Amino acid sequence: MVFVEIKRALFGKEEAVSSSGKQKNPSLLPIVTTQHHANHGAIPAEDPEDPNPNATSTNRAGDISRTNSVISGSSETTLSASMKEGGLVNPRVMSDMIIGLSDGLTVPFALTAGLSSLGDSKLVITGGLAELVSGAISMGLGGYLAAKSEHEYYESQVSKEMASYEQTPYTTIETLSSTLCEYKVSEETIKSFTDDLEKSPDDLIRFVLQVCKGLEEPETSRQFTSALTIGLAYFFGGFIPLIPYFFVHQVHWGLIISVIVMGVTLFAFGCIKTIVSIGTDCGKFKIVGNGIKMVLIGGVAAAAAWGLVRAIDK
Repeated sequence: MVFVEIKRALFGKEEAVSSSGKQKNPSLLPIVTTQHHANHGAIPAEDPEDPNPNATSTNRAGDISRTNSVISGSSETTLSASMKEGGLVNPRVMSDMIIGLSDGLTVPFALTAGLSSLGDSKLVITGGLAELVSGAISMGLGGYLAAKSEHEYYESQVSKEMASYEQTPYTTIETLSSTLCEYKVSEETIKSFTDDLEKSPDDLIRFVLQVCKGLEEPETSRQFTSALTIGLAYFFGGFIPLIPYFFVHQVHWGLIISVIVMGVTLFAFGCIKTIVSIGTDCGKFKIVGNGIKMVLIGGVAAAAAWGLVRAIDK
């Protein structure tokens, strides 16, 4: 599957076709959207003396439509929003996987290459496994703490905003109204909309944080999901350069095979990471360039570790 995606990106054998028949090169990351089903209040009744009630109704409907665009537009800018149906994976999970694999494919590879200069396969395997376990735990713990800090920060902002609303509610309403005014929503629609939101202060505060300040409530399972994803990705990526040493008796052959395997793996990872993050429309040179860049980073790290251990041993 990995090599099929690289082949498609580089040679353009198959291109996605939209429903209109036009070809396109979509990113593998799912489109981030969130649909909000909120009560915006009924459209005010038409004035019986209005000479053109249809036009008035149309204008008010347009205001409601623009208000909806504010809600959906602000949600699309947040990484943790719900995925469009049919997406491959949550972009947050994909981001954690890339973080774990990036470190896992370079640090353990450099360590095993350095230990191989001592000429003992058992030492390479033992040291490599010890680093994998400790590194995976450390990376996973880092992901957990980062996600927890994000959640705590959001909750603190909710508490501060709620306290401000209880003391001076008009300030919060003015903040929301000014944001909606930027989208040319009429005062009448804003008044109806904010009146409905004020019926539920909790929803009002979270809406203000999301639309006005760009903060969205983190998922409750985010902390553990991030820890597991980063930790497992690190362990999986770091185990690849260690595999050859299990099947050879002479450590230098293990190093040679490991270098070849990691060269291919790092190049494939660099290409796939680019395709997943940006999409195939970024160009073949950028995809190949990022693949080569990953190979160079891993190669330099491994060479430096190998040379340092060799120098110390002598």
